[in-house]
Amino acid sequence: MRGRRRPVAAVGKQLIVDRWSDAALLGQDPSQIPPPEVPGPWDLVLLDRDGTLNVHRPGYISAPSQLRLRPGAADFVAKLTKAGLRTALVTNQRGLATGLLSPAQLVEVHKVLVNRLARQGGALDAIEVCGHQIGTCDCRKPLPGMIFRLLSRAPWADPARVVMVGDQETDKQAAFAAGVNWLDVGPRGTALADAAEILTGNVPPKRNSVMLVSARGNSHL
Repeated sequence: MRGRRRPVAAVGKQLIVDRWSDAALLGQDPSQIPPPEVPGPWDLVLLDRDGTLNVHRPGYISAPSQLRLRPGAADFVAKLTKAGLRTALVTNQRGLATGLLSPAQLVEVHKVLVNRLARQGGALDAIEVCGHQIGTCDCRKPLPGMIFRLLSRAPWADPARVVMVGDQETDKQAAFAAGVNWLDVGPRGTALADAAEILTGNVPPKRNSVMLVSARGNSHL
């Protein structure tokens, strides 16, 4: 089953998001991402997880009870969804390699993440996970492998119209290495509420917030 926008069924106060397979929640679903129904300001928005959507904590989030969304994060994703933008999660999870995080634990955490976003009307279209040790792969950020995988799953997406949203220098480096845009929502970056307005085209980006890096390494807005 595919890791993209899902039908959502409400049961009491709990939302159940159907059709997310365990493979999709683990970032192991290679199926293609459908293009937006209506062209928007961006083809694809890539979202870091820890520190961007949820509050960063020491170690690894191995249980749903440890997952705390950043204030405004669910509303941020909901605004992207309502604007018709395609979104994908891009997250390093080295705990899978060290044994500090099991695949089953990550599945449960991502189920809760997807459900909490859905409560506000937000949806993810894909998830990419790097569960490798440092120096053993080409996908652990700051390397661009996960972004390249998503671009291959969305062949309709123009890298010039793809933006990586994150809070760490490694997110920025991965974006630049892949030749896509970068939006900083870390402590010194753009507030999530403002980021939603920028990405949905309601306000122009600040020069120090979104930067396009071409394949030649040129930077411009």
